[in-house]
Order: sequence, then C-alpha cells, then structure tokens
Amino acid sequence: MALESPPLPGGSAPRYLRLRQAIHERVTAGEWRPGDQIPTIRELGEQYGVSRITVVQAMDDLARQGLLIRRQGKGVFVGQRAPNAARMPLQSFTEETIGRGHAPGSRTLRLARGPAPLRVRAELGLRSDETVVLLERLRLVDGMPSAVQHAYLPEQVVPGLVDRVEPIQSLYQVLAETYGVVPTNALESYAPIQLTPDEARLLESQPGAPAFHVERTTTDQHGRTIEFASSVLRADRYEMRLNLRR
Repeated sequence: MALESPPLPGGSAPRYLRLRQAIHERVTAGEWRPGDQIPTIRELGEQYGVSRITVVQAMDDLARQGLLIRRQGKGVFVGQRAPNAARMPLQSFTEETIGRGHAPGSRTLRLARGPAPLRVRAELGLRSDETVVLLERLRLVDGMPSAVQHAYLPEQVVPGLVDRVEPIQSLYQVLAETYGVVPTNALESYAPIQLTPDEARLLESQPGAPAFHVERTTTDQHGRTIEFASSVLRADRYEMRLNLRR
C-alpha cells in the first residue's frame, strides 16, 4: 500500500469518474499489481475525500472492466491480467460483421453537432464549451436491424463531418481515410438490458425483449480520446465469441 494517495484528478467530470481515473492510473503505474489488495471503500473515501457511494460507483466501473476483482469476505483486488496481456482486436461493427460471414449495413438516423451531455464530455475529456458530432445509426446485419448506435466524436477531430452527404457505412474507415485518425485502442463494456418501446420499434422487436447495452471509449494512434459510443444490440441477433488461451 502507498503511504499516501495522489490528488484526485481535476476537471469538471463527476467525482466517481475522476476517482475511477485515479485508481486506474495507480494500477497501470504499477503501484498496485495484479493480485494486490487495494484499500477498502472507507479508506479510499478518506484518502480522496469522497463519499462511499462515489467509491462504490468507481469500483463498479473498474470491476466491469476486469481491472478490479471483488472477493467475498476478503476485499477488492487488482485483476490478474497484466497490462501487456494479449488483447482482442479492435474492430468496427462493419469489420466484425464481415468477419462473422454476414453482410453489414447502416441507416443514418441523425447526424448533428451540439453540446456534449455531461457523461459524454467526461468520457471524451472535453471542456463545457467544446461541441461534439453525434452520429446515430441503425446497424443492419444481412438487411435486418440488429443495433442502434450513438457515436459521439469531438467536433475538432472531425471538422465537416456533420455536413457529409455520402452515407457513413464504416465510421472507422471515414476517420482513417478523411481525417488521418486511426482508432487504436478501446475500452468496451457490456450489460444486459431490456428493450424500451422506442428501441424495440427501431429494432423490429418487442418491448422488454433481452438486449445488450454496449459502451465503447476509443483512442487514436496519438492517444487522444476520439469516440464515445453507446449501442443497444438485439440479444437474439448477436453473439460474442472469445478465443481464450491459458
């Protein structure tokens, strides 16, 4: 354990996101290594001057990412996977769908600029006066609706994108070919949900049907955060396959 904690990262992001970043930085810096037990909720709250609920929210996010592991009756530990462990390839929806042997498609529902919602601003690291481009699309697999995706990008990274006339089938391809921006790393989380009436209508399903809510935060070849995407996927038209090795 360290004798004292570094200060909570600054900025206007919610405190739990700033605490999440602080814990993540201490792990990636090697202060807490895989298998190490980290301070308790109470201790972290005292060290950083935040409430219990703030610590729990930050830990919940990091546990979903696999960075932290809860052990009943023992505490919270750093996940065993080392930072340089093998990772899954970063693919766009288009690339992933083709890789599964299906035909991808896309229908743009909205392409607009505007202020970023608080959560999006925090994920992208933007100031309150910086705008984002929202690309909302219905994603198709073999012509059938399979996902609704909201992708937020800093407007300064994609100037003119909002005025684009041509359909955007692969956003990652547009980023690379038009802006020289190469999506390089991403953090992605999955959570089971039930479709709302609006989501069910777009996805040609039934309200309450099982689905996945997927969030992805992507950085480019320069380490800049370039995208925060929130997607809803029909569970009956999506499967995850992992190639695992011990």
